[in-house]
Amino acid sequence: MKMVRNWIILIIVVIGISIALFITGRLHSVYFENKTKDGYVAINDIAYSLNGEKAKKVRVNRRGMGEVKGRTHELVVTFKDKAGKEHEIKKTITLGATENVIIYLPVLVGNGENWIEEFTAK
Repeated sequence: MKMVRNWIILIIVVIGISIALFITGRLHSVYFENKTKDGYVAINDIAYSLNGEKAKKVRVNRRGMGEVKGRTHELVVTFKDKAGKEHEIKKTITLGATENVIIYLPVLVGNGENWIEEFTAK
């Protein structure tokens, strides 16, 4: 009887650890697109940083990519306006358990609503 109880406890613990690792340990792809979208024009001098990493620039009509682990992440976007003044936007993004996302940088800078969407490969 004790042996059966121990096996049941072991199985429950293994399932619990598996669920925790699935939720917190999945690698998410985050794409950053700097293309004209919905009337928001692509920006010449723009860079992004995820979770305090070194900033990466994204050229016009290009897409950058970062990989993150976990659910909640800190995003910092720096860009220069037409007058040459540098601006910084800080956002916290929360990802679902199986979600890869694409962030439209011109929409984010222009305070648009749909600046982040779930990414599905074509």
